[in-house]
Amino acid sequence: MKISNTGLELIKKFEGCRLTAYKDSVGIWTIGYGTTTADKAITGTIICQGLQINQIMADEWLRKSVDQKYGPKVDKYSKYEWNQNEFDALVSFTYNVGSIDGLTASGSRSKEDIADKILAYNRAGGKVLPGLTRRRQEERALFVTPVKKEGWVKEDGGHWRFYCSGKYVRNEWYQDGDKWYWFDGAGHMVRDTWRQCKGSWYYLGFDGAMIKGCVKAIGSEVFAFGKDGAMLEGEIKLKTNSRGAITI
Repeated sequence: MKISNTGLELIKKFEGCRLTAYKDSVGIWTIGYGTTTADKAITGTIICQGLQINQIMADEWLRKSVDQKYGPKVDKYSKYEWNQNEFDALVSFTYNVGSIDGLTASGSRSKEDIADKILAYNRAGGKVLPGLTRRRQEERALFVTPVKKEGWVKEDGGHWRFYCSGKYVRNEWYQDGDKWYWFDGAGHMVRDTWRQCKGSWYYLGFDGAMIKGCVKAIGSEVFAFGKDGAMLEGEIKLKTNSRGAITI
């Protein structure tokens, strides 16, 4: 899984960005969003006195660090099947703390317990820090926020649904681009079947899209469909295109 912009912005908010190298609280040369020489395998750079970078490089190093170092530490516990908000929150946590091994008790805690335990990681040197408290609160809030589904989603069981503003289309036609689909009462896209609408018959192909403007063999019969997708009846005129294919 990859971190979203929401997760990146959360990290940026609490890490802050400095484009000139400085010594952190324990004397380690640091730059950007907390990048040090320990990240040399990712950045290819030794962080030292006098080093300066631009914002583009700082953002690039953050993204590479997240994708190559911190994201995998969360993916390590893929058995939880993290959603995007959970993943983003835990990558921010990991970027600050180092891992989620302790938070998850090596994968033995439930998601509910993990959400509660996030708030406990607000100390440094044995003292509660307001900045860490705020960070943990925002990470937990993101962790427990349900993900709003949008667009095409393949649900458990292999059924496809189409979500608009968090709600799936059901019992109606829906146009996506130049293609039309029908969704049943459960919101599942139907395919390889006929559908009657306002006295006309339409056929939904193997991918669920309405067949339009062609001649198609369905089972042991051949059918013709107009440009609007309606099955044609009676006498029709056929022609071929430059490739010799029959068109309506």
